[in-house]
Amino acid sequence: MGVGFSTPVADELSSHARLKFQHLTKAASTVRSWYYRLREVDPAARRFSAIVVPYGIGYEPATADALRISMAAPLLHYADCFNFASGFQRWSGRFRAFTACILRGSAYQSDFADLLEHPIARITSVQQEAEKLRSRAAYKGRDYDLVGSSYDPTTRQVTFAPKLTEAQRQAVRKSLIQPSQSDTEYSLKLQREWIPRILNRYSNSSTAIVLTPVPRGPFAELPGFSKAFHSILPGGVIQRTTFSLPEQTFDFLEKPEYYFDAFHLNAKGRQRFTETLVSELVGRLRSADSKPDFNSGSQLAANRLPGKNEAN
Repeated sequence: MGVGFSTPVADELSSHARLKFQHLTKAASTVRSWYYRLREVDPAARRFSAIVVPYGIGYEPATADALRISMAAPLLHYADCFNFASGFQRWSGRFRAFTACILRGSAYQSDFADLLEHPIARITSVQQEAEKLRSRAAYKGRDYDLVGSSYDPTTRQVTFAPKLTEAQRQAVRKSLIQPSQSDTEYSLKLQREWIPRILNRYSNSSTAIVLTPVPRGPFAELPGFSKAFHSILPGGVIQRTTFSLPEQTFDFLEKPEYYFDAFHLNAKGRQRFTETLVSELVGRLRSADSKPDFNSGSQLAANRLPGKNEAN
């Protein structure tokens, strides 16, 4: 979602409905951290007209435990310790997560050590943050595609289109690294456990909760690509939402022309995805029973599908 969804484009497309979109997530975050972030920015559970929660196949490598613990640490309360820690696959991750919740500063040890080791670089990074924010807002997507490339599931090799540079080919190869079965199943487990918790938190709120699938990638032959969305979440979870977009909504985007690697939409795909999602949301929210007030400068919150540890 960080690469594939454009907040400025969405705001422009929905300006007639006086809606404003916000991203409430960070690169490499998981649905578990979405819950805590929503609790932090919306303590009364009434700030947004709707919250859009993507779901689908991703993976959560245990090697990223430290990163995800440090990301969630500022949002945790002491009462969260057991729930937060029990969600990690390995006992080492659980112990580290529990410690970060009880001893709040422990999650920042590596960050503090990096500051001591590279103070000039860190200060420079802080000074450049405003420019980084402007750059992210102006980002329109990669301007190349994978048309002419193909994937062989037998050899797990890609035949690249001649037009791709070596750097572009390397980006595709990197995105094709397959996760373990346990990492994939863990990602699905987190979605099945924490999306209902988001639903529970807003069960007595006028905020609409919307589930949306996302386009899965350019190569239908990739392992796991054909997994049906309805098999990811139980039907009871989907039925509890205000509405859920049909799982085939973004099938038209699952082509090489809309991607710059095996997972991320390019500029053309980003535009089409944003247009389609906004069109679906505005139309369905207007007709939903909750009847959000579109004349109050409402906001829509969109989270990002868990994925690889890439910077977006």
